[in-house]
Amino acid sequence: TAYTDFENDDSFGVFAGLSMTLGRDVHASVGTSFDAEGTTVTTELIKSGGDEVGSLGWRIRDAEGARTNRLASINYRAPIARFEVGVEQYEDLYRASAQVDGAVVVAGGDVFLSNRVDDAFAVVDTGAAGIEVEYENRPVGRTNRRGKLLLPGLRSYEPNKIAIDPTNLPVDAAVGGTRETTVPADRSGTVVKFAVDTAPQAALVTLRDEEGAFVETGASGHLAGSSESFVVGYDGQAYVTGLGARNTIVIDQPTRGRCEASFAFRPKEGEQVNIPDTVCRKVE
Repeated sequence: TAYTDFENDDSFGVFAGLSMTLGRDVHASVGTSFDAEGTTVTTELIKSGGDEVGSLGWRIRDAEGARTNRLASINYRAPIARFEVGVEQYEDLYRASAQVDGAVVVAGGDVFLSNRVDDAFAVVDTGAAGIEVEYENRPVGRTNRRGKLLLPGLRSYEPNKIAIDPTNLPVDAAVGGTRETTVPADRSGTVVKFAVDTAPQAALVTLRDEEGAFVETGASGHLAGSSESFVVGYDGQAYVTGLGARNTIVIDQPTRGRCEASFAFRPKEGEQVNIPDTVCRKVE
């Protein structure tokens, strides 16, 4: 590149440079410039910081010759903000700088510190701590001790798919669903709730008829006094929620008709309660 001002004899300059990529996110450049003040050679090395939490970036620049300019900076993206610090020398002047770039979000009955929100966001509420959350099939974090997680990078006016991973739920927890889709407005947010019950008063009940055979697979049932239904699976097993100390369940079998079973229940924290060989007696 060359330039000049025809009305000013001292206003001219020439610049030549080369830039290249070193690896996936490291860039290097070297250039030399010549003008009325003399010749300056500038070398720069940059590692780009990503948008993911935990990404690290840095920049080093050295200009020598007619002008002296040296700079070094580093940036880090934490869960709550992006931090950057740097030092710079220009001739005989020195400068240090620090920058924090983030957001404070008040939503879903809670306050969150976050990276900058440029479009839309969502608050995921599971009601249980330490649950892994996925956004568009990518892990993005775990819920805090209050069972919530802020997702600051959603797309406004478009469907955003959010899911939770149930594999690290407490073994005695119950979850109504693991996937939700939300469409937030521009510069706005939504609260996405997953019905995770860490104390569901539930048990896995194995049902047999009076002759000892398993209750029919696919039979429907309900807890006496409740309208919520369940389905009997293989080997007569049914997952029944909303239990009390004493319970009666009613089963409707496709070919054998209706039967009733009674059993006691006592919850065990952190354990799946199993009630084996419960007799379901035929009801006329």
